[in-house]
Amino acid sequence: MIRQWLAIATLVLLSGFPCGAQSRPVQIRKGRPNILFILTDDQRRGGTFLAPELLKTPVLDSLAGSGVRFLNSYIMGGTSGAVCAPSRGSMLTGRSVFEMGGNYGQKIPDSLITLPQYLKDNGYYTWMTGKWHNEYASFVRSFSGGAALFFNGMGPQYDFSVNDFREDGAYSPQNSRMVKGIHATDLFADEAIRFLEQYQDERPFFAYVAFKTPHDPRTVAPPYQRLYRDAPLPPNFLREHPFDNGDLKIRDEKLAAFPRDSTEIRQHIADYYAMITHIDQRIGDILNTLKKQGLQNNTLVVFAADNGLAVGQHGLMGKQNLYEHSVGVPLLFSGPGIKPAQTSKALTYLTDIFPTLCDYLHLPVPGRQQMLGQSLMPALKGATYKGRQSEYYIYANYQRGLRMGSYKLIEYLVKGQRHTQLFNLDADPWEQRNLAGEKNMQKRVQAMRTEMKRWHGKAKDPMPVFY
Repeated sequence: MIRQWLAIATLVLLSGFPCGAQSRPVQIRKGRPNILFILTDDQRRGGTFLAPELLKTPVLDSLAGSGVRFLNSYIMGGTSGAVCAPSRGSMLTGRSVFEMGGNYGQKIPDSLITLPQYLKDNGYYTWMTGKWHNEYASFVRSFSGGAALFFNGMGPQYDFSVNDFREDGAYSPQNSRMVKGIHATDLFADEAIRFLEQYQDERPFFAYVAFKTPHDPRTVAPPYQRLYRDAPLPPNFLREHPFDNGDLKIRDEKLAAFPRDSTEIRQHIADYYAMITHIDQRIGDILNTLKKQGLQNNTLVVFAADNGLAVGQHGLMGKQNLYEHSVGVPLLFSGPGIKPAQTSKALTYLTDIFPTLCDYLHLPVPGRQQMLGQSLMPALKGATYKGRQSEYYIYANYQRGLRMGSYKLIEYLVKGQRHTQLFNLDADPWEQRNLAGEKNMQKRVQAMRTEMKRWHGKAKDPMPVFY
């Protein structure tokens, strides 16, 4: 039975192209590749495609094998509990999360160019299905077409409202329609397949397929409900977090009882994994359609997720923290000109996608100097790529973190109480042993705090330094 649901058509290696850089629309050169950008919602870095877990993702495994996967890819973080809104805005602009506006970072300012907007201005047909979660205006200026557009942050997996694409850009809840009887993952996958089957335009396309799963509610489609009945607890499962991190009672954390019950958490994990396997199979269907339409040899595929999720690790359920399970995300590229079967340990951000695609397409990077993102093009071509020496992570006003080499420092200031954590991720990937209090680590802690202060300015962090 399980085999039946995991049977995926063989994926074909994509072949092809390279890239270069600085601003203004340019003439589209004949033969420029299509881009298929697939984004999932709350899918942490992990699974067999990036880590030896129970989770089965055969399509993503195969796709990763045909290109380059980044083993240390992160989001910068979130300025509010709705982490995915500023994270998506940051990813789509290559800029710091602090440059996003609105009540919870959902607004992409008009002054910032989005990736699809830039490609649209440079001759691409830009199309989307799925979750946007930023405000209407930035969507309108970014896309030429679309189907089944979900503008909310979350909602049921069955029987939910979407907007059809409107030429007049007049999107609103009043103009939405209810979709009944189909799981959200299937709806968006089917729309992507329909788009690929019907695409006739001479322009290359940028197709953005943004699933709204495995975000809760964890409603699993029937074929996948029994796949992970025996899902084990992670090594870092805790009944409760050891101290107040600032948002222990936020909505995400209330999805499971306090203190955490192992049986309940195992069910959450089983459902979370099942939803990811469902996505994996439908990505396989989309990629098979690329092949059937003769598009696979001229289409770059990008896969990523907007943020991770705890699901019981460290006594947490949500993404409102700076542990690996919440800021670590999958990122891979596969397609023309990309050397296959590569892995990179370079520190990367989702913000790197925009400048990377510009270089890949020989387009100048708009506002390169103001971007937080940097091009990953050397890694895509198979060259040695060291990436950043360090990376900065933030959550709301009371958590700040830094990755430097194999070490990660997390600083907290909650209701006047300070906490410091230091983890050696090579020796302790589950972040179970806090080294911050050890005497031989004090110089490292101080050096990392100094580096955090440097990043504080670079990232345009408006909060006072508290570490």
